[in-house]
Amino acid sequence: MIDVRRLRVLRAVVECGSVSGAAAQLAYTPSAVSQHLAALERETATVLFERVGRGVRATDAARLLSEHAATVMAALANAEEALAALRAGKIGRIRIGAFATAGAALVPGALAAFQDTHPDVLLDLATVEADDALSGLRNGTIDLCITIAHAEEIASCADLVFDHLLSDPFRVVLARSHPLADTDRLDLAALCNERWIAITSSPGYCQAVVDQACARAGYLPRYHLDAEDYQTAQGFVAAGLGVALVPMLALGTPHANVAVVRVEGPEPVRDVYLATRPAAQDLAAVRSMSACLREAARLAVASR
Repeated sequence: MIDVRRLRVLRAVVECGSVSGAAAQLAYTPSAVSQHLAALERETATVLFERVGRGVRATDAARLLSEHAATVMAALANAEEALAALRAGKIGRIRIGAFATAGAALVPGALAAFQDTHPDVLLDLATVEADDALSGLRNGTIDLCITIAHAEEIASCADLVFDHLLSDPFRVVLARSHPLADTDRLDLAALCNERWIAITSSPGYCQAVVDQACARAGYLPRYHLDAEDYQTAQGFVAAGLGVALVPMLALGTPHANVAVVRVEGPEPVRDVYLATRPAAQDLAAVRSMSACLREAARLAVASR
């Protein structure tokens, strides 16, 4: 493998026509230039310069190698420029994972704000649930993810970095004809005898938040129907088939025939985090994207 530094010296000698001229151009000593040329001749097993009086004359081999050196130097300069742009967050690709309701409520505004200032950074968005999101961070298929998690889970993930985005409280969704539909807020215990609608797309943590809150209110919900997602659950509620607890991020535009009521005693809340790898956290583009997501979360909370 030819030493790139020696190619640079070779090109300078060919351009200047002398060792001393190349030395001045490169801020080397003439002796150092001569040593690089001698080493390059040994590497290539080729005579590169002929002595002519007190100077040197490039051979055909030297001129050929100099032409290729120009290409190599240009490629290296382009590589350095691209790397600097990547470090500055001007180019590159960010792979983002988000659970479905965050993807709809938080991500669009954040992506729009980010691309206003980073038009040449490519963005990939995947809808992933918590376990897949954390696995994606670890195996490098995701750089940044919005996930829901509890404190114990975060404490067990020492290899990842978590930043709390927002607390997302649940609201009870009731049919407009329900006796409690006109209530500003109600105690969770008041729903103990209701028929409940479960959301099958939110097992695990979200379901546990609901069940634990109801348990603290003195009962476990009696689930009579399963809805695939929160919007379908609102449709079931509107039809009078039961009640459901829905996180505010997942409410979207509430169904016309439902009432959304705050619950307390206790109020179920899920915590939403931004997570990444320590190495990705230091990338300029990831830092900028994180800032946009934090601002989107702030606006979401302020609009409640």
